[in-house]
Amino acid sequence: MKIQLKHHSMNFLFKAYVLVLGKWQNFKNAISDHPVLVKTVIIIRRNSCKLILPLLASIFLVSGLSAEPNQKELPQDLANILAEQRIPINTLSLVVQEVNASEPMLAINTRTLRQPASLVKLFTTFIALDYLGPSYQWSTEIFASDSILDGSTRYLLFQGTGDPYLTKENLWMIVNRLQNLGLKSIKDGLFLDQSYFEANVSSSGDFDNEPLRPYNLMPSALLANFNMIDFTMVPNGKTRSVDISFNTLPANIIFDNQMKLGKGQCYNFMDSAVFSEAQNNKVVTIKVEGYFPEDCSKIEHELSLTNTNHYFHGMFSDLWNLAGGDIQGYFAETEKKKALEKPLLVYKSPPLTEIIRLTNKDSNNFMSKQIFLTLGNHQKNNVASLQQSRKLMHSMLDKYGIDFQDQFIDNGSGLSRKNLVRAETLSQLLMKIYQHPLRAEFISSLPISGIDGTTKKRFKKFPLKERMHLKTGTINGVKGLAGYVQGLSGKEYIIVFMHNDFSEFTYKTQPFQDAFLKWVVQDHKW
Repeated sequence: MKIQLKHHSMNFLFKAYVLVLGKWQNFKNAISDHPVLVKTVIIIRRNSCKLILPLLASIFLVSGLSAEPNQKELPQDLANILAEQRIPINTLSLVVQEVNASEPMLAINTRTLRQPASLVKLFTTFIALDYLGPSYQWSTEIFASDSILDGSTRYLLFQGTGDPYLTKENLWMIVNRLQNLGLKSIKDGLFLDQSYFEANVSSSGDFDNEPLRPYNLMPSALLANFNMIDFTMVPNGKTRSVDISFNTLPANIIFDNQMKLGKGQCYNFMDSAVFSEAQNNKVVTIKVEGYFPEDCSKIEHELSLTNTNHYFHGMFSDLWNLAGGDIQGYFAETEKKKALEKPLLVYKSPPLTEIIRLTNKDSNNFMSKQIFLTLGNHQKNNVASLQQSRKLMHSMLDKYGIDFQDQFIDNGSGLSRKNLVRAETLSQLLMKIYQHPLRAEFISSLPISGIDGTTKKRFKKFPLKERMHLKTGTINGVKGLAGYVQGLSGKEYIIVFMHNDFSEFTYKTQPFQDAFLKWVVQDHKW
């Protein structure tokens, strides 16, 4: 006989099971109004305490599975781990399907809408690869205001199209190419054209009130080096202060260092440190306050400035002067080329295949946002907008035959609480990717278990090491894994793991994740 209980009964079961681990009398009182549970627990108590875990896990599992029809049952050993870790099954969605099979072998809560965190990047990067093509490149055009025959110009105009990877090294390449053309002196600074992307309607502090954290960097048509300031902090025992040395600090950005030595741990020093940004005239000041853990020998840290144009001007000016040139003036933002003729120089980004590899391996939110917005203005006829990008994404999913009804992708990255996706949809996307002519290019962009990217420090041992290409996703209350797993038999599987829990409980899902993946790698055998 199959016991079917609704979600409120399932949640009660879980709470009751927790009480079993504590005091029997409290548990007996809690279940007195549930005859089925009373009978079950009496039998368990009479026989052996060792039966508590598997029997209650079974009831717990069945109650969770009844929420959706046609579910493939979770193996008992995995159900036991859920019970041990006190993870309600209604917080999980799971899919396991062999790549050549028409039906999944495991399907748990696959139609439940969940926040996917960075699993969203699978949609963004694959649709870009398919729609824009593997050789797609972003261009940055540089115009001179007048002739450079005398080695000078009044100003340079930069027109961006959303290059996700205009690094310090690539900007250095632009500087050298411009000076090789004979240009040495810029008299009135830079004009920066950001009009290719719509103006941001949100700010970098909206997600978690940490505007200077690199993962919160906002998209921009023209942005250099991720607006990054990276530095090393070292305690100074004599002065009871903190010394800061910089690897990257562009012109006209200064630090107001008010940090002191104090108690704390190295790994969470940000809990007692505060970074803020303010601009006065043409200088941006980063104020550093709080306490540095005195037992730490050093801490390396990164920030991303929110003032994109100021950072670009400072970085370019430093490199221009370093190469032997001279630049005066500041920057001005413009939306037109005015009467300028053809560009003095056109810089091309690395191809899309390389960009999506960088995006997915390290789960780079800024790069994913840049790619997503590019989808909304691929023909360069309009201003790129999130609305146009979402429309294009829906169109492509319809083309693939993937039902995206009631689901939503906000900005192409995982940093949005508005994102809602079903595990079923993710598994369908992964199947479409596997059947696509460019599957090798895409799958190679995903982290390899125990080797690189966001899975480099996990899955370091047999049998999980090197057998999985997985995209990860993590924000508060959300854990996700999705990708491809090769079994010991050589069979290949699509897997999706999604966990959402926003209650007062903080569930530790890693033991279950590891057991779940081992079960897949071992071809669903223990």
